[in-house]
Amino acid sequence: MKKFSMLLLAITLLLITVSTAPSTYGAASYPNTGTNGLTGFAGSAKNENGVSKSATTGGKNGQVVYVSNLNDLRTHMAGSTAKIVVVEQNISSSTLQKVEFGANKTLVGSFGKHTLTNIHFRSTSSSSNVIFQNLTFEHASNINANDDIQMYITSGSNYWIDHVTFAGHSYSSGGSDLDKLLYIGDRADYITISNSKFANHKYGVILGHPNDGNSSYNGVPHVTMSNNYFENLYVRGPGLLRYGYFHLKNNYANNFNQSITIGEKARIYSENNYFGAGAEKGGILDDKGNGEFTDSGSTPALTSPISPKTNWRPSSNYSYQVESASYAREFVTKYAGSSNTTLVFGK
Repeated sequence: MKKFSMLLLAITLLLITVSTAPSTYGAASYPNTGTNGLTGFAGSAKNENGVSKSATTGGKNGQVVYVSNLNDLRTHMAGSTAKIVVVEQNISSSTLQKVEFGANKTLVGSFGKHTLTNIHFRSTSSSSNVIFQNLTFEHASNINANDDIQMYITSGSNYWIDHVTFAGHSYSSGGSDLDKLLYIGDRADYITISNSKFANHKYGVILGHPNDGNSSYNGVPHVTMSNNYFENLYVRGPGLLRYGYFHLKNNYANNFNQSITIGEKARIYSENNYFGAGAEKGGILDDKGNGEFTDSGSTPALTSPISPKTNWRPSSNYSYQVESASYAREFVTKYAGSSNTTLVFGK
């Protein structure tokens, strides 16, 4: 009788375990790389006064949850509880959907399906320490207002955007499109954008407060852009840069009208980037004359900026490696953006 009771108890416990399994459980394969490949300002870095900060960890040691619909995506990206949120099915909406994200999250796409269509992410006042990895963002061409931006980060610190594809859409250079692919500014700080692809858009990336004449934002954000591929962006790829400290290394921009816009008080150190079609038209630098800019080793050489040279060097903030400009072009063409197989990290 005692054995029977114990057996009955075991069966009951098993049934409880099965019946209460989380609905977010899944089995999709995803790049479980943690923070391998993290470099630059989102990693272990110092500020201009030599004060060290901790590196981005995202959802490290948190629950792994699998999402396949918009409601679950909203739920698990909110709050401050550490989570690794795996996109296991493509998630799409016919209309614009804004998803707010909190803190201590890793949002990573599975190898099989990782496309988010017409879904735009927004930070909140409590956002920080978030990783976005192996995702493809798509949006309809009619979602093209000034504030239509697929990744919009305005507060908090420690963000890593890695192996993400911003696919863009068809556009006319003379059209009325005002939408952008990525904005990081206001008080957001300490960001690395790496191994990602930005494509097919009239406007690409804005970093720093979006307007001149706001000196209270001087010194933010700190951004590293490394091993990224900018293809068929009419302007602003790598971006329009204001107020902060910007390290641009080993990026490749191709088929552009203007590539780097040097805005107010931007301190830009560029090294070993490759500029393809568009460079011959003199469109690499859109220089407003009120920032600071220095380049080393890029192809073609950038020798005549209007803005004065910057004395700032990112090596005073963190250690890093840099490869040749030709290596950067070859690498990002092969490996930048989301992947269905594996993630390859640039140095």
